[in-house]
Amino acid sequence: MIKEESTSACPPASQVWLRSCEKETLQPVQGKVTGKLPEWLNGRLTRNGPGKVQYGNTRYNHLFDGSAYIHQFNINNGKVTYQSRYLQSDVYKRNSKANRIVVSEFGTAAYPDPCKTLLQRFASFFTPLSAAEVTDNCVVNVCHFGDQLYALTETNAMRCIHPETLATIGGKTRLDQYIAVNTATAHPHVDPDGTVYNMGNSYHGKTGPTYNIIKFPLPKVAEGKKISSVEQAEIVATIPCQWKMRPSYYHSFGITDNYFIFVEQPFVFNLKKLIFNYYTGKPYIGALEWHPEEQSKFIIVKRDTGERLPTQYVADSFLTFHHTNTYEKDNHLVVDLVAMDNAETVYQLLLENLEKPEFECSAATMPTHRRYVLPLNLEDAEENTNLVTLKGSKCSALRRTDGRIQVQGHIISKQFFDLPRINYRHNGKEYTYAYGVDVNPRGIDFPKLVKMNVETGDTYLWREEGKLVSEPVFVAAPDASAEEHGVVLSTLIDKNEPKFVALLVVNPKTWRELARVEFEAEGAVTSTFHGQFAGANESVYRY
Repeated sequence: MIKEESTSACPPASQVWLRSCEKETLQPVQGKVTGKLPEWLNGRLTRNGPGKVQYGNTRYNHLFDGSAYIHQFNINNGKVTYQSRYLQSDVYKRNSKANRIVVSEFGTAAYPDPCKTLLQRFASFFTPLSAAEVTDNCVVNVCHFGDQLYALTETNAMRCIHPETLATIGGKTRLDQYIAVNTATAHPHVDPDGTVYNMGNSYHGKTGPTYNIIKFPLPKVAEGKKISSVEQAEIVATIPCQWKMRPSYYHSFGITDNYFIFVEQPFVFNLKKLIFNYYTGKPYIGALEWHPEEQSKFIIVKRDTGERLPTQYVADSFLTFHHTNTYEKDNHLVVDLVAMDNAETVYQLLLENLEKPEFECSAATMPTHRRYVLPLNLEDAEENTNLVTLKGSKCSALRRTDGRIQVQGHIISKQFFDLPRINYRHNGKEYTYAYGVDVNPRGIDFPKLVKMNVETGDTYLWREEGKLVSEPVFVAAPDASAEEHGVVLSTLIDKNEPKFVALLVVNPKTWRELARVEFEAEGAVTSTFHGQFAGANESVYRY
């Protein structure tokens, strides 16, 4: 059940994940520019994350649960504005009306809704799980599907938001009204032509749960009517779960010109527990299980046919949230991702931990950048011989007697590293640099920006005392011919001044500040997870 809290004592401002914004910055405010913004940099950076952790005397339990709050920086000919507002989800409205948490989230079970009668509460216990209420608290990311901007989370519900005012448009969009999925990731991929790909689970297949790859084509006009990308959604590949009652949790996936790459990891949802928890009012996190005795499995799917490669690639168990990039080279697939040795990090993100100044995560739960290399040409492959022939690779792949390929990755750098981004023009292609954040074991906040050479492991850090950064977003220059030709955008918040927020512009080559734009918001500024930049002169918005 949710944690009852007194509203008389507010958490210190330095505990940024416990902040709640009580006053939105609805009207754009002008910022103070120091340094020099590139003349070509025009567009909007939209970011998403939790903005409210408490309603009345009830507080969320987990970092992933807070109410979605959208932030936006609009850059126009050297001037920059900031605005922010809550996503007007059904969940947000219901919680606000009841002044308590009445819809369950990942780590928090709902308190009974006082707006419901006793009969309505009783009837909810007989609602089929397939028709159950799905949270539309889309708190993780944003993505453009054609010309429509959506806030995303890990359910099958999305919310459309106005790209200029950030107002929530219409009702929630449920993907299960178009395709057979019960969940979807908040990390789609966007092709150069604007086609969006995502992954989602289906729990109702005849042969058991499946992982589905979803294609969202470009909007089109048919018989005088515009048909959106979401309305055209289709499943282009289906992957059966190897554990029939324990589908894997996953947060992202990889893509190249020819393949989709999915990691089925032994961090799973026990479907029996999930159903039991739903009907007994317990949080969904209680249905997750970590099985370190199982292996993580790399599944490769051909993009042109939707067929899975028959080869089974397995590795010692690890947990990943974020794929950085995947590319093909000399009959190998190079898979870079952020990994942890176990799943304890998910439980360490409980707010009761983050509010303790002495709490510190163990080293085994901290994220580092890892590379795996999967050989594709396996004809006449000998057993127990390294099949990775890629020049300079430190990875191995051994064929076992049962035909499986046991892969061993290597840690690119020991630097703590997460929220990875790249120059997205190199998505699915060979690249050299990844950008991310350093993760502080105390407080799980982000004190430094990290630039990493993925070939050498060399890292470069940017930090400012008293400030916290956000996921870096690479914006390529319009005439870019080199991977580093552009800027990296991040945001700054102050650990002790809650209304302070700044847009930071960093030179990718020197890893030094080019410019910043500082603002004073109307209310407290909260941390964010992910975001997307939309260039003013672009028609396709990628990551």
